Amino acid sequence: MIEAKKSRNMTERGFLHKASGKVSADAFLATHKAWLETGELAEFTAPILRAFDEKELMPTPALHAITQVVFDYMMEKENTKAENALLNPKASAKPKPWIATIYNAKGEIQSRTKEDGTEEDLQKGFDISSDADRWTDRRLFDGSSDWYGVVSHTTIINRHGDPLSTTIMRDDSIARILKQPKGAVCKPKPTGGGKLSFGVKVTNDRAVFSKG
Repeated sequence: MIEAKKSRNMTERGFLHKASGKVSADAFLATHKAWLETGELAEFTAPILRAFDEKELMPTPALHAITQVVFDYMMEKENTKAENALLNPKASAKPKPWIATIYNAKGEIQSRTKEDGTEEDLQKGFDISSDADRWTDRRLFDGSSDWYGVVSHTTIINRHGDPLSTTIMRDDSIARILKQPKGAVCKPKPTGGGKLSFGVKVTNDRAVFSKG
């Protein structure tokens, strides 16, 4: 019997990632209304949603206002973590410059069950991007068909103000994992028993000399 996969809760980063694509503002707000009204952000997003429901705000301005609230809230949480790290540096590990994250088609961070039975989010920091790429390839290879990975730098941003990042598709990861390195070409050793092209024939002839 196959156990149904547990649904993942939406995160601020996942919400912003999905909202940055080509979406219908009206449908997007309807889809994520429950998360916006019941989570940590409810006290900030509820007034905007109420104005939207009462037709005081059109869908697109309402979505823009909510994404700004979500972004500000997420940055506030990051700043709080940074301040706590400064106050208690021994309790905080040095952040890695690269972070790899596995998402599904809904933009939700995925997870896996470890050997000890505990569950961990598929998000990990790395010192170099190539290690992050290889880790992402392995997770996608073992994952579901709708998974994809994003490898982002934690401090460098592009000209649009977004983190410098690369999206890795599962098909590409599978191709890299399955690609076998070419073996060394070895010249076959000659086998014994070969006959020389020229033959030397020896006969046991006897010479007889006359005695007289």
